[in-house]
Amino acid sequence: MMRWGQLFKRKDLQHLVDELANENRLRRVLGPFSLTALGVGCIIGAGIFVMTGRAAAEDAGPAITISYTVAALGCVFAALCYAEFAAMAPVAGSAYTYAYATLGELLAWIIGWDLILEYAMACACVAAAWANYLNEVLRTTLGESWMIPERFCSDPFTTPGAWFNVPAVAIMLVVTIILIVGIRESAAANAALTLLKLFVVLFVIGLGLTMINTENWTEIPYGKRLTTAELKVNTVIADKLKAEKAKAAEGTGKPPAKLTDAELEQVKVDADYVRAKLAYDKTQQMKIDMVKAGDLTEEQADAEIAAAKTTLDAATANVTDPSQFDGVIADINKAALEATAEKWGLLGAIISPERLKPLDDAFRTNYTPYGISGIMLGAAIVFFAFIGFDSISTHSEEAINPQRDIPIAIFASLAICTILYVLVAAVITGMEPYYGIDVKAAIAAAFRKQADATGSRVLGASSVLIAAGALAGLTSVMLVTFLSQARIFLAMARDKLLPPAIFGAVHHRFKTPHISTALTGLVICLAAAFTPISDLEKMVNIGTLFAFVIVCVTVLVLRFQNPDMPRPFRCPLIYIIAPAGILVNISMMLFLPVSTWLRLIVWMGLGMVFYFAYGYRHSILGKELVRELSKEGVSPTDGPLRS
Repeated sequence: MMRWGQLFKRKDLQHLVDELANENRLRRVLGPFSLTALGVGCIIGAGIFVMTGRAAAEDAGPAITISYTVAALGCVFAALCYAEFAAMAPVAGSAYTYAYATLGELLAWIIGWDLILEYAMACACVAAAWANYLNEVLRTTLGESWMIPERFCSDPFTTPGAWFNVPAVAIMLVVTIILIVGIRESAAANAALTLLKLFVVLFVIGLGLTMINTENWTEIPYGKRLTTAELKVNTVIADKLKAEKAKAAEGTGKPPAKLTDAELEQVKVDADYVRAKLAYDKTQQMKIDMVKAGDLTEEQADAEIAAAKTTLDAATANVTDPSQFDGVIADINKAALEATAEKWGLLGAIISPERLKPLDDAFRTNYTPYGISGIMLGAAIVFFAFIGFDSISTHSEEAINPQRDIPIAIFASLAICTILYVLVAAVITGMEPYYGIDVKAAIAAAFRKQADATGSRVLGASSVLIAAGALAGLTSVMLVTFLSQARIFLAMARDKLLPPAIFGAVHHRFKTPHISTALTGLVICLAAAFTPISDLEKMVNIGTLFAFVIVCVTVLVLRFQNPDMPRPFRCPLIYIIAPAGILVNISMMLFLPVSTWLRLIVWMGLGMVFYFAYGYRHSILGKELVRELSKEGVSPTDGPLRS
C-alpha cells in the first residue's frame, strides 16, 4: 500500500545532530584553513583553466568578466543560505540533508540524486579536460612530437577516429586510491596542490597584466565574433565523411571503417578552408551591418575584408576544388540555425529567437559581442566552477568546529576565487583577441603564443609553469568533487535510501567510505573516457543551479517551520536574499539548452524509479511510519519524527 505520508515526512534536526554520536561517524580533523583549501581547491581549476577560455571565445567575448560577476552573485545568495544551514546541521549531506529536514523525503531524494549529477559528473568533466593541459606540458617541455595523439586523449563522439581519453582514466585511478586512503591524507594532498595553483594563478595575473592590450577588449568589431556556423565546421565535415563510409559498408556485413590518419588530416585542411570562407562572408556582412549602424568606418570594414581575403586565398591553395564545399556550407548553415536557437536555451524554446534578437542587438558592443544571451549563457556555463563552496558544507561532520569554521570557509573561498576568476578572465581576453583563444588550454596557450611571437625564453618557461600549475589545479578539483560525492552517498545510505552495505560502509582503518569511492571512481572513469566534455559541463551546470535553488528554498522554509531553532550563523535579510538567489539561479538555468533540460528530466526519472524500487521500501523514516500506523491504526501527523 502506498504510504503518501512518507513522501513528505521530514527528518528532525535533532536527528542530524544525534547521528554524530554514531560509531560509524567520520573523523573531525578539518579546521578553517583546510576547509577553505577544500573550497578553493574545487573552485580554482575548472573555471580558470578549462571553462574561461571556451566561454570567452564562443559565448561571451571580453564580457566573460560580467558573466563571472553574474554567476558570483547567484553564488553569494546561495552561500548565505548554505552557511546558515551548514552551521545548524553539522553532518554530511549538503543540500540533501537540508531538504530532508525541511521539505521531506521525496524532495530530499530528488536533491540527493541531483547532487550525484553535480559532483560525479563534474569530476568526470575535469578529468576529461586534464588531458589537454597534460599535452600542453608535453608540448612546451619536450616538443609537439611528444604530445599524446588526439585519438588517445579525447572521446570518440567529439573527435573523429578517437578511442577514449586515456589520461583521464589514469588520473582518476590515482585520485580514487588517494581518497580511499583517508580524509587527512587527501586533505593534505589537496592543500599542497591548492597552494601550488594559487601561486600559478597569481603569477598569471601579475605577468599577464603587463601584456594586456586593452584594444582586445574594446576595439575588435563585434561583427568578428565566432558564428555558430564557424563552430560547426569540423563536426559537419567529419560527420559527412563518416556517413560516406557507413554507406560504403552497407551490404558488406562489415562495420564502417574508422577514419584513417590521412583522412583526419584532410578533415582539418577542409575545415580550415570552410572556416576561412565563412569568415570572409562574415566580414562582408559586417561591413553592411556595422557601417550602417555607425559602429565601423568604410576604411575599417575594407581592411577587415582584405585581411579575410588573404586568409581565404591561403586556405584555397590547399584544396583542389573549392566548389565541392558548397553543399557542405549549406549543411553547416542549417546546423548553425539550430545552434543559434540553443544560445537562448529554454527561453528560446518558449519565445522565438527572432523575437529575442533585438534584445541581443541592444546589448551588443565590442565589449559584449555576443549580446545579453552570450553574457547569460556564459554565466550559466562558468557557474560550474563555483561548486567548490557548497562542497565545504558536505564536510561539516569532519570539521573541528563546524558552527564557526563552515561559514568562514564558505565566504573566504568564494571571495578569493571570484576575484581571481575576474582578473584571470580579464588577462586572457586582454592578451589576445577573444575569437583566437585556445579553448582547450587557454591560459598556457596564451603565454606560449606570446613566447613564440617574441622569442622570449622567460615567457616560454612561464607557459610550462602555468600548464603544470593547471594540472595541479585540475587534480585538486577532482579530489574535492569526488570527496564530496562519497559523502553524499554516505548520508543517503545512513537513511537507507541507498544500500548501506555499499554506500554506507566505512573502512575500519582508514575511516573512509571505501566501497562507494571505488565504485564511483569506476563510473567516473567511464564517463570521462567516453563522454564529450561539453555535454558533461552542461549537465553539471543545470544540476548545480538546481541544487542552489533548492538550498535557497529550504532555508527560507525552515525560517517559517522552525523559527526558534538555534542558528549560530543567520543569513541577513533572508526574505530578500533567498528569493533573489532563487531568481538569479533560475534565470541562468533558462539559458541552458533544451537538450540539457531533457537530460535532466530523464536523469530525474531514473532517480524516481530507483527511489520507489529501493529507497521508499527501505527508508528509516518509512519504517518508522509503518510502526506508527501499526500502533495507532491511523495516518500519523506530518510533524518531524522524534529521536
